[in-house]
Amino acid sequence: MAVAAVENIGKAYEGRAIFADISLELQVGERIGLIGPNGAGKTTLLKIFAGVEEPDHGTRTVSRQTTLSYVSQQPLLDPNETLHHQVSLVFEELKTVETQMHEAADMMARHTSGPEHDAAIRRYDALQHHFEHLGGWDIERRVEVVLQELGFSQRDLTLPISALSGGQKSRAQLARMLLSGADLLLLDEPTNHLDLHMLNWLEETLKAMTDVTMVIVSHDRYFLDRVVNNIVDMRGGEIERYPGNYSDYLTLSAERQLTRQRQFVQQQAFIAKQEEYIRRFGAGQRAMQARGRKTRLERLKNEALIARPRGQDKAMILNLKVARPSGQEALRLEGISKGFDKKQLFADISFHLPRGTRLGIIGPNGAGKSTLLNILAGDLTADTGEIRWGHAVSVQYYRQEHQDLNPENSVAEELHSVRPAMSPQDMRDLAALFLFSGDTIDKKIAVLSGGEKSRVAMAKLLLNPSNTILMDEPTNHLDMLTCQVVETALDSFDGTLILVSHDRFFLDSVCDQLLVLEPATQAGLGPKWRLFNGSYSDYLVAAASAAEQVSLQRRDAEKQDKKRREQSQARQNRPAKDSHRPTPATSAKLPPHLSRLSLSAVEELIQRLEQQKQQAERTLADPQVAAVAEQLRQAKLNYTRVQSDLAEALEAWEFKAQ
Repeated sequence: MAVAAVENIGKAYEGRAIFADISLELQVGERIGLIGPNGAGKTTLLKIFAGVEEPDHGTRTVSRQTTLSYVSQQPLLDPNETLHHQVSLVFEELKTVETQMHEAADMMARHTSGPEHDAAIRRYDALQHHFEHLGGWDIERRVEVVLQELGFSQRDLTLPISALSGGQKSRAQLARMLLSGADLLLLDEPTNHLDLHMLNWLEETLKAMTDVTMVIVSHDRYFLDRVVNNIVDMRGGEIERYPGNYSDYLTLSAERQLTRQRQFVQQQAFIAKQEEYIRRFGAGQRAMQARGRKTRLERLKNEALIARPRGQDKAMILNLKVARPSGQEALRLEGISKGFDKKQLFADISFHLPRGTRLGIIGPNGAGKSTLLNILAGDLTADTGEIRWGHAVSVQYYRQEHQDLNPENSVAEELHSVRPAMSPQDMRDLAALFLFSGDTIDKKIAVLSGGEKSRVAMAKLLLNPSNTILMDEPTNHLDMLTCQVVETALDSFDGTLILVSHDRFFLDSVCDQLLVLEPATQAGLGPKWRLFNGSYSDYLVAAASAAEQVSLQRRDAEKQDKKRREQSQARQNRPAKDSHRPTPATSAKLPPHLSRLSLSAVEELIQRLEQQKQQAERTLADPQVAAVAEQLRQAKLNYTRVQSDLAEALEAWEFKAQ
């Protein structure tokens, strides 16, 4: 059943058509990933579905039973209200029902019998059923859980929206959408400002909403792979639908492209053959046949002409072979630590990187990823430790702020400054890959948006790479095609690469080693770090496998604990005639350190060991620990030791309690 649809809609801005005669129907439970190059009209189409904008022509329909929630890239929140209040606004209906329940209860109190009392009871029962159906008794817990998963602390709940950062405002809007219970979700770049933990949680949350229809605009290819079940490709003013996720789309689109290319070539050959026949015999004995072919050919061109397959633009391949390689060891870190405002970001990081390593730095927001990159670049100084770059290392840094661009230069001048020998056509081809075409190549850097500056900086880096590259969120502001260009270019790079990114698809394509930063999660415990050899997918597989082993071990331990408790209870319930105090020989079996303890001391020991066991179980369940073989081995040994000590203490308690 369709929950919403647009039919033959068109939209233009300042006389430039974005799209025309587009039709799209949304069915219950569809999760559509809306993709396409920047400027194709994805956000505009989403706004039309949301009713924020009207099409120039065509119709938009939304089922009367459908409620929708729209998450834009620019959050619309009241700056004077608190975070908790703004997110809780989605429960206005519940608040109204709760108020009506109180009114019905007051009516029952005023009328203890009679028709008014009976009517009040019926109204209260109906309202209570509706309130429970909407999850009314669980509002506060749901709000706090969602906000916590999206990175907000308890203190943030009372802050006004005006005190939040841009990223926090985006996450607040996302929280409100997830709590809304809407039937149709329209999400414009929902993964912006989310760290890896938040991304995983959001993916699992959206996948669990099986009856909810979604249209998602996103450049996060990994997110699209895990969440959507349809892809709508939007480009050139047209849309085309593909079943499956993003990886399925890549396969199907390539197959369709090849089929269309063959059909186009065959039709062009047929047209050329017919035109040659018409030219040769248009005035001779076969003139009648020639005129018949001309008529059919004109009909073909007007009604059944196959268009040239789209997406046939020339792809420039950038070879990133470096002119002068570094020494065998590119970088060595010894005891690097850094903190701000009494908060320790990371401590005692020590490792070395051989030449050619591709290291991705991952971790939650606030873990210090960009800070570490700035320390490596020399923009910041570590509190402790030493950084030693290898022989002949030449470092190039792709910054998020792009301070190295000259604001007085044009785009063309910035590119020309890196490679003066590049031909004008090659320069325009490169600029086009980064979405600069026509007159935009002559725009001054000073007037470019943040995204446009990012693309100029990336183009400059790829034109003249050094043997060591640092990159901070390199795929921000790049569309999928440009991301693929960058990934292909880095694939040929034979130097050392160190990057920070939340783009998991990019991490998977580019990196072969990960530095995982984890901030302190408990008082008295500092931040942790670890190196993982392998891609991001390898990291996830290792973590999932280790977590499953931990889960099995925990269930086995729980069964053993339950069995011991049952045996202990059975011994305590024996009849008095069967009970007997242990002989001195039984007492001798206790370990010396336990036999000397009093009953109360043993009870205190059991309490401490149970706390240690809970902590050991949390450590085993930590996917970051599970992903590193040595740390997982040590965690298992510690858990086994604590479990054994607890079993001995319980036996000592049973002996001393008799």
